[in-house]
Amino acid sequence: MAEKHFEYDVALSFAGEQRDYVEQVANDLRGRGIRPFYDDYEKEVLWGKDLYSHLSEVYQHLCRYCVIFVSKAYASKVWTTKERQSAQARAILEKQEYILPARFDDTELPGLPDTVGYIDLRETSPKKLSDLIARKLGKQIRQNYLPPNLDRLYERLGIEDDPEIQSEVVSIAWSFMNKLRRMTSDERQAVIGLIRFGCPADLPENIHINVDLLRRYTGIPIARLRRLLGDVRSLGFICSVMQDTEHEESIPGETLGDTHLFYLKWYDLSSLDGEYPEMLEGREMIHGATEDYCEGCGAEFLERLDFSQLASATASTDSHVPES
Repeated sequence: MAEKHFEYDVALSFAGEQRDYVEQVANDLRGRGIRPFYDDYEKEVLWGKDLYSHLSEVYQHLCRYCVIFVSKAYASKVWTTKERQSAQARAILEKQEYILPARFDDTELPGLPDTVGYIDLRETSPKKLSDLIARKLGKQIRQNYLPPNLDRLYERLGIEDDPEIQSEVVSIAWSFMNKLRRMTSDERQAVIGLIRFGCPADLPENIHINVDLLRRYTGIPIARLRRLLGDVRSLGFICSVMQDTEHEESIPGETLGDTHLFYLKWYDLSSLDGEYPEMLEGREMIHGATEDYCEGCGAEFLERLDFSQLASATASTDSHVPES
């Protein structure tokens, strides 16, 4: 059975009285490349939503684990009760570890047996708790993963010291990954292949590649490549094809064969007011995702849409590529 992949690694369910402690845990988890659901990180997402249904979805379906921070205040609040009930519904349905209790005091919670193992926060620092959460999560094969802090992408784009542009880049990065998620496997292979192996000379306007060269890289017939690249227009990817005659005049005699080029542009349809060039960022995301890995291993990262290499906290080095 295939492993399920979640939008968040861990949800943090707590009462506002304990926010100072929980925020330290959330910040430490993010620094490790772990994706916590923590309300302060989700203000833009939560704005305007039906919180009752959205939080039910988060705590019941979107997280690998849920840490419940037990306290007297937690037991008395309406929203924490809703979060707990949603998490318990998931635990009952799956009949496996999901809820991870962490106690500020000895308050009893309905549906949480005394026999369930817990962490005593009266003798556990936020740093120690984040250590324990990281060990509980273990080593993961990530899929549809974008790290919380894209510092290596910022370096590639030369915006390490520009928080305002970084915020726009993060928004584009999420949009780019989600557009790739909505594609079929073959569509994704065609688009990623064009971006990965195409010529960047015309950036930020477009990337282009010899049509037959893309066929050789992807193994997809040219006629099918044309269909696939045309089918992703609704996702903001605009592809055109034209004959390349630039080099034919300099060669004596009859030139054998026709040379055509694919040109690809991408517009982030979810952020029409943005100023950062989307195609440039998309290319750097694809190339950054494969950094420090051979072509084959890099292709596996891209197939899973694993962008771990875009952050120092989650980047790694291919074990069979010699260090320089």
